[in-house]
Amino acid sequence: MASLTFSSISRSLPQSAMTARVSDKSSSRKDIGFSLGKRDFGLTVTNVATPQRPVIAVPLPPEKEKYSVERNHVAWTSVRQERWEGELVVQGEIPLWLKGTYLRNGPGMWHIGDYNFRHLFDGYATLVKLHIENGRLIAGHRQIESEAYKAAKENKKLCYREFSEVPKPDNFLSYVGELASLFSGASLTDNANTGVVKLGDGRVVCLTETQKGSIIIDPDTLDTIGRFEYSDTLGGLIHSAHPIVTESEFLTLLPDLVSPGYWVVRMEAGSNERKVIGRVNCRGGPAPGWVHSFPVTEHYVVVPEMSLRYCAQNLLRAEPTPLYKFEWHPDSKAFLHVMCKASGKIVASVEVPLYITFHFINAYEEKDEDGRVIAIIADCCEHNADTTILDKLRLNNLRSFNGQDVLPDARVGRFRIPFDGSEFGELEAALDPDEHGRGMDMCSINPAYLGKMYRYAYACGAKRPCNFPNTLTKLDLVGKKAKNWYEEGAVPSEPFFVARPGATEEDDGVVISIVSERNGEGFALLLDGSTFEEIARAKFPYGLPYGLHGCWVPKN
Repeated sequence: MASLTFSSISRSLPQSAMTARVSDKSSSRKDIGFSLGKRDFGLTVTNVATPQRPVIAVPLPPEKEKYSVERNHVAWTSVRQERWEGELVVQGEIPLWLKGTYLRNGPGMWHIGDYNFRHLFDGYATLVKLHIENGRLIAGHRQIESEAYKAAKENKKLCYREFSEVPKPDNFLSYVGELASLFSGASLTDNANTGVVKLGDGRVVCLTETQKGSIIIDPDTLDTIGRFEYSDTLGGLIHSAHPIVTESEFLTLLPDLVSPGYWVVRMEAGSNERKVIGRVNCRGGPAPGWVHSFPVTEHYVVVPEMSLRYCAQNLLRAEPTPLYKFEWHPDSKAFLHVMCKASGKIVASVEVPLYITFHFINAYEEKDEDGRVIAIIADCCEHNADTTILDKLRLNNLRSFNGQDVLPDARVGRFRIPFDGSEFGELEAALDPDEHGRGMDMCSINPAYLGKMYRYAYACGAKRPCNFPNTLTKLDLVGKKAKNWYEEGAVPSEPFFVARPGATEEDDGVVISIVSERNGEGFALLLDGSTFEEIARAKFPYGLPYGLHGCWVPKN
């Protein structure tokens, strides 16, 4: 993620038995549905180490220690080296139909020289790949060579504005100059550390919330190719970090901080030109609400307007506030707007209960017996309107877990936006939050169900006590149940669903996650999308830091 400013248009096990556990939720709230006994999956090691690919020398892992305070968990520790690649030994069996490359992006280096960054979202981008073919797995990671990262390496100091970090001026004149470059966007980071998407034309782009932080990479080598240059004249400096990307188009939102609102834009596959679909004017507050992500249906774009709003004053501060570049305006209320994709017209705009979300899961159209759309259903990972979640992601907080349960509660928030002219929409939990331990974030679905009525989603939940989501969970939004994967001391990243070619069932596929372990190790994990049982894992030579979002690049 990145700093925000004005818009001009504004991822061979040593154990003989595994300890991962999968279960449905029991009636005991205390155990939130996790089996307490170890489970031996009976998996065998498949020898896939020949022929061996060249591997960059890897430092020996540190001695294993137990900490009463987990300050050295590998999830929150900078990656050991800039790049590595090699074949991993697979325990279990990878389905032969799974052919392609899973890419995961996220902050992976949280220091420059002796200076340590403050926040999870500040770190320089580390791109990880899992190339899977014929049951074999070749992994690698590499730093994305953004201008911000290269400048920091060369100068041994922070040179661009990150999520909570500001370059330290040498004197007053340099401070004034830095402020001037802020308004032009020159000092904004291009550290593309949030997501990675495959465009319809095959190009792979890493993204963050600054438009300049759109960087094309090679999915095979992980080389940084260069900046993705938008060829239109729309201008602007920021956009949603999570566009909606299909084989045919790229949809995103451009917040306008000058005249508070959002431009909804589309870019066709193969093009670099964004075209305006329409505009939504904000209904409350001094600035647009933060729009990290948004959902779509088959015919509509849902534009969220949270009460957590961009704040120019906080942006200008040299030191961060508890809400960083944002400000909480509960009196400004919260809204959801629905725009027709075809016409750009606003077809519904409703006030909803206050909410906080980073990530929408999916949305779909509710229809009556005659097939007419009567409402939009939109699901998100909702933090009970609790803004403290942002500050809980300070690295010092993540590195100082002492066994206390400090992760704020979250749920699958389900909005209903009526099409009957009502002024108000609804927000409720789509299932009992105890099903997933009252933790909820980092979601994925079967992409074939994007914008359509769906049943299953995959996300990170919680096994409490914890200070960060520490489980993988399969959500059944129809049966109102969840299945949970948990391994003590592990921090799994976003579970990414890959559908089996030719599948007719929504959950027929594989879920991929990269797991960081408390002992400094880590592994790639594959779960069956239907049973949510582990089918394979492959251990890295050393643990990797936590990552954010991924994509799948199928092998042609």
